[in-house]
Amino acid sequence: MAADQGGMEDRISSLPKNVVDHILDCLPIRDAARTSVLSSKWRYVLAEYPHLVLNKQFSSAISRNRLPTQFNNDYVYIVNRILLQHFGSILKFVIDLPELHSVRFVDVDQWMLFLSRKGVRELTLDNSSPNHYKIPSYVFFCPDLIYLSLSKCILRAPTAFEGFSKLTRLMLKEITFGSSVLNIPQLVILIIRNCTGIHLLNVSAPLLQKLTLYDNDDVELSHYIICKNLTYAYLALSNGTQHRRQGERISLAELFGCWSLLSNAYFDGRFLKFLAAGTVPESLPTKMNCLRQLILFRISFDLDQTACILCLLQSSLCLEKFEIWMNSNVNNGVEVLNYLEEPSRMNQTFDGLETVTIRYFSGSKPEILFLKLLLACSPSLERVSVEDDEKLPMNERLRIAKELMRFCRASPKAEMTFQSLITKST
Repeated sequence: MAADQGGMEDRISSLPKNVVDHILDCLPIRDAARTSVLSSKWRYVLAEYPHLVLNKQFSSAISRNRLPTQFNNDYVYIVNRILLQHFGSILKFVIDLPELHSVRFVDVDQWMLFLSRKGVRELTLDNSSPNHYKIPSYVFFCPDLIYLSLSKCILRAPTAFEGFSKLTRLMLKEITFGSSVLNIPQLVILIIRNCTGIHLLNVSAPLLQKLTLYDNDDVELSHYIICKNLTYAYLALSNGTQHRRQGERISLAELFGCWSLLSNAYFDGRFLKFLAAGTVPESLPTKMNCLRQLILFRISFDLDQTACILCLLQSSLCLEKFEIWMNSNVNNGVEVLNYLEEPSRMNQTFDGLETVTIRYFSGSKPEILFLKLLLACSPSLERVSVEDDEKLPMNERLRIAKELMRFCRASPKAEMTFQSLITKST
């Protein structure tokens, strides 16, 4: 270590600023604060450092050996001190709110006001408190924001809010929405998970490329159907969502006719049922020429889901990877069995399909018929991996394996493996 004393060379203080910033990036803020004793030139390095990360590690260090009331007071005092002693811009601010009493949210409001005047570009607020934190209006008027991540908050945009003009990534988790119109012209990535009041949120993001809507209390796709640049979609509905607002549903053909550039799709069975309102065509009017990967989960093989799956497979001419995660309750209804056994099903062709994986396979009749159909109609198929449910008895597993191996295959290169999920994990 070089020091000012004794005429020793102070090499560390001559490092370029970007190198110093990188060093501080790798340190917990408590250790970063201790760098002030390295030399006189480092005394105010943290006070000028543009990235402040007050994460769980930071709050855990404060909470050690403190009672809840003392911790609340000390935590707020320390954060206040860090911010008030900081001068210059704060480009990145990460805070994980510990279990603060709701009366302390007034102090959090002041931190947000302070940040709004510091040119913040990246803001992450994870709330671990029992109560939701209401995002103050100051956050909406941070003109330089390019990244915003919020959890367990109440979000209602001010009426005077014109939009986030520079925001490119928005992550929202466990948010309760009030009536909000978010105009985000540069947004590329949007993630909304486990949120309520979705019908009150109106997002305008014409350049969106990646969209995740996972287990929210409702689904509103009309705001995203105009996203012509979308390449990635992860869409899953919470239990019961598919029964709401049936007159406003967007059909399978309408949705994929707009998302023609989609290359990676992750859908759950509830979302497929949502899209199946009305008649599901055997093939989409517009082929999905860009779709390379299709992952489906929570699949029970009811008639709606099965019709949607076959429609997507027949419409995806360049699909390379297809994966299904089965639900524990597979539908064995007469309707879906008759549908899969119709002779016309064997006239379908799933061109381009190379890899198929089925997880939590239970050996039900719909699953068997579906696999038979895939093998018979996929001329480019190279690998089929079937991973059975761990509860499946050994004699039943052997019976199913023998039946699968006898099925005709359109592709002479198709290889099939049949194994237990436990066997794979070990």
